[in-house]
Order: sequence, then structure tokens, then C-alpha cells
Amino acid sequence: MDTLELYPLLKNIHLFDGLTDEQLLEVAGYFEPRVFRAGETIFTEGTDGLDFYIILRGQVRVTRQDRSGVVNVLSRLVGGDYFGEAALIHGRKRSATVIAELETHTLRLGSDNFNGLLKRYPAIRPNLLVTTQSRALYDRIKFNWLSPGEIVYLIARRHPFILGQSLLIPIGLYVVLLIAVISVWSAFGMTWGLILTAVGGLPLVGWTWWIVIDWGNDFYIVTNKRIVYLEKIVGLYDSRQEAPLSSVLAVNLQTADATQRQLGMGDVIVRTYGGEMVMKSVANPQALAALIEEHWQRSRASQRAAEVDAMKALLRQRIRPKPKPLASAASTTSKANSLQALGEFFNFRVRFEEKGNIIYRKHWFVLLENIGQPSVWLLLSVGMATLAVTGVIPTGLAATGVLVVALLAALGCLGWWLYEFVDWRNDIYQVTNDQIIDIQRKPLGEEKRQSAALDNVLSMRLERAGPLGQIFNFGDVIILVGGQEFRFEDVLDPPGVQSDIYRRMEASRQRKAEQDASKRRDELTDWLKAYHELSGELDAEDNYGTT
Repeated sequence: MDTLELYPLLKNIHLFDGLTDEQLLEVAGYFEPRVFRAGETIFTEGTDGLDFYIILRGQVRVTRQDRSGVVNVLSRLVGGDYFGEAALIHGRKRSATVIAELETHTLRLGSDNFNGLLKRYPAIRPNLLVTTQSRALYDRIKFNWLSPGEIVYLIARRHPFILGQSLLIPIGLYVVLLIAVISVWSAFGMTWGLILTAVGGLPLVGWTWWIVIDWGNDFYIVTNKRIVYLEKIVGLYDSRQEAPLSSVLAVNLQTADATQRQLGMGDVIVRTYGGEMVMKSVANPQALAALIEEHWQRSRASQRAAEVDAMKALLRQRIRPKPKPLASAASTTSKANSLQALGEFFNFRVRFEEKGNIIYRKHWFVLLENIGQPSVWLLLSVGMATLAVTGVIPTGLAATGVLVVALLAALGCLGWWLYEFVDWRNDIYQVTNDQIIDIQRKPLGEEKRQSAALDNVLSMRLERAGPLGQIFNFGDVIILVGGQEFRFEDVLDPPGVQSDIYRRMEASRQRKAEQDASKRRDELTDWLKAYHELSGELDAEDNYGTT
């Protein structure tokens, strides 16, 4: 491929954001093509870093061997991705093995040309650092909510300057404490100095640790499917807000002042159908914005390419249909057991699947809150009845009266307990293949039911507020549908609930997109088939006229 052919391919990669067209044409001249067969190892973990690669088309698998000798798959990279930069930038050995899973066409850059390229075009370096830093973070932090085939391209935190600002007050207090300790030590001796150090220093150390951990727990993440904001306050609160890449409308930058510009810090504002997701005070905002925009455009291009391929296959089938295979004998399938009940009445499941639907109840902690009082009164009533029956209470009218009252109270408390249990059991949240449903039903009372199509979900976020939510792992999942919020309250494992909804939402959108695309293809192929047939008839008429 010559430089003119490479130019449009390189222009769509965020790595070269900020270069002019002339510079991009010059950059294209640095690369040489390299093709790897399926199964071929491109480089091996622990070897010297000699080359940098950009994938034009194909797919590679990135693996690493752990201390026990097990080989783990870190990620899979596809066309538009690049690899091999970390070893060249930091001058170290390869940290992973890369193997071509398909025939993979790449652009190769040797170490000398790589270093020369960075010197000649320094705008490329911050774009590279965004990726190397993200991959380094991803190596240390694993996310169990990622779906199969989901690739993490970006993990970012707030700029370290924000951490420094948060530490100014503790640092000032450390200085005050140091002066006070020296003064007390001089005036009253070492013992009182050490006591003051412990009394004043331990809370300060704890506060400092809490600030650092709090800063390090917030992440902005971009995958090949969605944009995610993770926020966590240690012991008090955590949330996850996300939006599909397909819902992105625009990516903008904002810098507060000249100081932020000097520090290379700013906000990346991602506008989606569900509102704005703001990556606040991040380093290299221009590079982050370019990466987000690249993957947004990639997701759109991937959808278009899939539709074109499906169109070609359908058109080929219509013009040159293949003979239908003979129908095989019908297989007998065992019917589901019709006698299977919905479940025992007294089950305490807070997440289960039924007829393909995922059903959630509120956390057991909520149930314990509801049945707490009736349980206590029920135990007291049973206890009083037991005392009357066993003769602890003197026999006679008094004992009989206590027994009757205790039994009546026990029956009332049992009814109260059952009411609270059924009330907890009846409040359910459902995720079907195409809807989210919120059902609130009072025993012997009214029922409220809300539902919305998964296709209309714009964004989601989760909240786990307070120490109890952190300890017992329950909280709220808030789903924005149009201008309405659906709130799955006090559910167990809100990140898992959010992942369940996300997977069903993506599957629903994919089915609808396939149905819509299939309908359009059918209409278009009918016209093209008619055109093909008419062309054949006209050719036949022309040939007949000439004979």
C-alpha cells in the first residue's frame, strides 16, 4: 500500500490526532506492511521490544503467563488497534505474548523509526501514553461486569493535581502537628511528645489514606461497547453510570482556566441520548476525546459493514437460490413438566430466572426490617403461652386468661408477620427480553405496575449509599427511560443487576436492529432482483432481435 492508500486508514486512528494532512502523509511513509498467518506468534513475552504494530485488518490475541504457569488471555485486538508501544516507550521487555488469531495485516514500525517518529511529531506521544497508562491500570484492576468480547480501551482517573489539592489541608495539619510535638517534647519530655504524635498523627494518617484511596477509586472507562463512570467513596457509597457507544451524539472539550491548560488538564464532555457524561479534570483531555470519538465512529462503521454483508448474502440468495435441504425427521422433545410449581411460598430468593425473565426482590436486610417487630412480638406471645402451659404462671383463671390472650396475640402477630413477608415477596423487579418491569403489590390491596421497553433505555447508574449498603452489598439501580426514571430499590449486588439489564438491553437492540435491517434488505433485494430479471429479459430480447 502506498502513502495515499494508508492516509485514510491512519486518519481514523486517535493516535495521530492533532497532525495535519501533510504530516499524516509523511507519517505513512515510516511504516512497512507485514502480514501474519493465523496462529503465528508476532512476539513473545519477555523478549526485547523491537517493533510497533498497527492492525489494518484481522485479529490478535494478547496473553500473559502468571507465576503458576497458567496462560491468561488479556484481550483481543482488531483492525484500528495497535500494540507493542509500551516496551518501546519505557525501554523494557515485552510484557505479553501476541498471537494472530486470523490472517492479520499490519503496519510495522521498527524501534529506530518509532523513536524518530516521536521526536519529529511530539503530538503522538500523549496519545500513546493514554493507551499505555490504561493498559497498565487494566493489568492491576479487573472488572467482573464486562460482557464477553468486550475490550477495554481507556481507563482514566482525575488528574494528580486534584489529589494534590485535596491533600493541602492534611499537609498543613502535619506541619502544625510537627511544630506542636517539638514544643511539647521540649517542654514536657519525650513521653508527652510521643502521646501527642499518636493522638494527632493517627487520625491524620487515616484521613490522608482515605483521600488517596478515594481519589484512586474513581474511574472513567471506554470499551468497544460503552462508556462507564465508576465512583466510590470508601465505606459509604459507590455507583456505576454507563451509556452505550451507540447513544453518543457528540464529544466536546472544556478547560476551566489557563492553569488547567498549562497542566494539560480539562473536562471531556460526552453528550448522549440520556444526557451528558463528564470526565472531569482528566489529564490529556484532547487525547481522551480523540480516542472516544474513534471508537464511537468505529461502532457506527461496524454496524454499517454488518448490514452491507447481510445485504450481499440476501441478494445472492435471491438471485441464485440454493436448493433447500431435505427436511429431517422431526425430533421429539420432552415437554416441560407442567406440574412444576412457581416455587415454594416461603422462599427467600432475591434473584432468580423464571420463563426466561430475570426477577429481583429487595435485599434480605429490607425483609428483616419489615418482619423485625412482628417477629419480636410473636416470640413474646409464644413465650407467654409456653409459660402458662408449663405452669410457671399459677393455675387458675389468671393462667387461663394469660394463655388465651397470648394465643390470640400470637395469631395476630403471625398474621402481621405473614403480611410483611408477602408484602416483601410481592414487590418485584423484572427484566424480560424486551422490557423492564416494576411491580409493587400490597397484600389484599392495590397493585402498581410500570414497564418500559429496553430499546428506550438511555442510561443507567447505581448507588450504594451508607456503610450497610457497602457491607451487605445492596443498593439502587436507576434506569433513565426517556424523561422517566425507573428505580430498582435495595437490590442485592447492584453492579450485577446493572450488568443483567445491560446485556438484555444490548440483545434487544440487536434483535430490533436486525429485524429493521432485514425488512429494509427484503424491500431492496426485491427491487434489485426485479432489476436483475428485467436486465436478463432485455438482454434476451436484444439477442433475439439480432438473430
